[in-house]
Amino acid sequence: MLRSPLFRRSNLNALIGAMTLCAIAFHAHAADPTPAECAKIATPSQQRDAATIQRIEQAWLTAEYRGHPEYLACLLEPDYHTSSRSGLVRSRQDVIDRVPQVSNDAKEVPKLDTIVVIHGDAATAHSILRTTDKAGNPKEVHFVDGYTFHDGRWFAFSGADL
Repeated sequence: MLRSPLFRRSNLNALIGAMTLCAIAFHAHAADPTPAECAKIATPSQQRDAATIQRIEQAWLTAEYRGHPEYLACLLEPDYHTSSRSGLVRSRQDVIDRVPQVSNDAKEVPKLDTIVVIHGDAATAHSILRTTDKAGNPKEVHFVDGYTFHDGRWFAFSGADL
């Protein structure tokens, strides 16, 4: 059965459109950085101490504010999960996907106050973010992150908003 050139063109346009959507979806969930790339992205000179965890917490906030999801892709364990005050549980990918896709390295990042407890190869960080709400009123946001040390650096395995 012969088909008209218009029908063939319509099918070609539909195929091109579908391929474009697949390419966009693939780009949005691009592969994680390689271990070598993560070694360059990760917070440098990591030790098993509170100061390192404080630097990591600040770098994490900076990555979220300035649009650097690759930092989180290197920091968060594959089975990372976090919970909100309302009980909503987010996966590692959910957290990474919330980071703006457009970088803005000029964006101001608030300074965190972080209390750290180290226990062998595990650490807990309770961070306090002092900021303002939409009306300009002072606001404190508290959150806790759990870390484990392996392969020469710290990785986050859980979190919770308080």
